[in-house]
Amino acid sequence: MADSSSHLVSTGRIELIVDSEHGDLWSGPVPIVRGSELTPLQEIRLEVSCKDGKDRLWKSSNCYLVSAEGTFGTDQTASVGDDYYGISPEAPLNSMHCMEGPGHDFSRDGHSLEYTFACYDGNQELWSARLARHLGRPQTPPQSWVEVVLFDDEDQKEATVALSAHGVKIVQADQPPSGLPRFIVGSGRASARALEVAIRSQGIRAVILFSGGGLRFNPLSLGEELDYITLDHSSLAPKAEGVLVTRKMYAEAVADKANRDRGRIEVEKIDCPLYLFSGADDQIWPASAFSELVAQRRKMANCPHLTVHRTFEGVGHDLGPSLGLPTLPTTERTVSHPETGFRLLLGGKMGRQGRARRECWETMMDILSGRHDALEV
Repeated sequence: MADSSSHLVSTGRIELIVDSEHGDLWSGPVPIVRGSELTPLQEIRLEVSCKDGKDRLWKSSNCYLVSAEGTFGTDQTASVGDDYYGISPEAPLNSMHCMEGPGHDFSRDGHSLEYTFACYDGNQELWSARLARHLGRPQTPPQSWVEVVLFDDEDQKEATVALSAHGVKIVQADQPPSGLPRFIVGSGRASARALEVAIRSQGIRAVILFSGGGLRFNPLSLGEELDYITLDHSSLAPKAEGVLVTRKMYAEAVADKANRDRGRIEVEKIDCPLYLFSGADDQIWPASAFSELVAQRRKMANCPHLTVHRTFEGVGHDLGPSLGLPTLPTTERTVSHPETGFRLLLGGKMGRQGRARRECWETMMDILSGRHDALEV
């Protein structure tokens, strides 16, 4: 169980509040820091830090003004610094910077992270606490209540462990049905394969896409070779510190109708509900536009099944189950590209990204469990 101890100090009482059931899971509810019996208008600085798998220190820091009643809370008090972008319980864990400088990927080796929370009045430490969070509980695996066919551009190992902690069994597309409800979840460019598999599948409960779209940009073979949209990579030029922005390249590729039609996926043939989630500031590719094209195509074809597209303003690419796992401190807004050596700009602002990740994860779990009535409005 996570450390939820509180600590009494001379200036008041500050505590770390952790959910009793899933508080030690990376994908569980976010811990909250609250203080009481403090001096009104006192400025409290909260620092949260952890070390990644390569022993690099990551840290976030922001300040809160104590209320007239002598209280503050990361879930209810607006911050007065730059890291947290206002009120966001996710902020302490989702606004971390690498102390060795920008341009690092958070190394997530292992299935646990230890965070240190500390509150200061100026340079005086008032309180501190440690909190361990884990991907899952492999020693007591829950009984699976749904099956998911997962398509993701990133390594799926962590997403698989995190989902299994919530009763989700990851299966292969060609694995025989076990009788459990089956869903397809896709993210990024892998969403093309997810949609094509969905077209050819029977009995799928729903398809969920993150930062995706109904277009093929890579060779794809599913019983036949499928054509795809060609990209002009010569238009790419790295910006400062070797950062690439690929959004414009994709937008230019689909501006040509003949090129676009070569990679268009027949999403209207998918025989189940379809949920799409995108960030309007996605700098990998224009995911919001691509997702909206999917929704409009199903609408124009009078598709009998529900189609929902939710887009988030000021949010970038990393919304899916791997890069977008909630409460992981992967807040550098670039990610390394292993093939080119460049860094890719993801887009989005840290505070908004953290909130969107959390909402996407919780909505996905609602859909998988059948609790998605609010999305149908």
